[in-house]
Amino acid sequence: MDTEGPKADSVEAGSASAGEYSVHLNRKVMGIWLAATCLVILLEAFALISGVGSGIDWFLLIAFVGVGAVLALHVFDTRPVLIVNQHGVHDRRISRQIIPWDAMLWYKIEAQPAMPFLGVGLVDEVAKQVGVHPWALLFKNQPAPFGKLKGYRIWPHRTLGERHEFVRAVQRFAPPMHDR
Repeated sequence: MDTEGPKADSVEAGSASAGEYSVHLNRKVMGIWLAATCLVILLEAFALISGVGSGIDWFLLIAFVGVGAVLALHVFDTRPVLIVNQHGVHDRRISRQIIPWDAMLWYKIEAQPAMPFLGVGLVDEVAKQVGVHPWALLFKNQPAPFGKLKGYRIWPHRTLGERHEFVRAVQRFAPPMHDR
């Protein structure tokens, strides 16, 4: 007999476990960018092989091979890219680990219809602990009671999830700010 009750209250978008919101990258769009990058690589290689290319073409070829490799990693990666649950938020595009709700100095959901996002404020030590990537900054070095504060934006951009589901998941799982 099921003593846990129904799991229909889960906010899911391709979620692997009930009770969390998780979405994947839009692999179709990333695949189109990968195809375009491969075309540029082929054109640059052809220019170099035929003797028409110059030194800048070697640089462009190397640069586009690097971009193509990064795009290929994203296209063939099947892990969810954005997870919101009772423990916190994990956006693999900005951090290596989950950012716990209780480690956030503040958070604010901006429920804009075009592109909602969750603004998160972290102290440097917490940002280093969860492995936040340096390019993920929304703003940096704002004064805070516990040191320098950095702000980050977590959003469902380029994912397969619905934007309103992201807002509902944050509203459901985020503890009230006055409990901090």
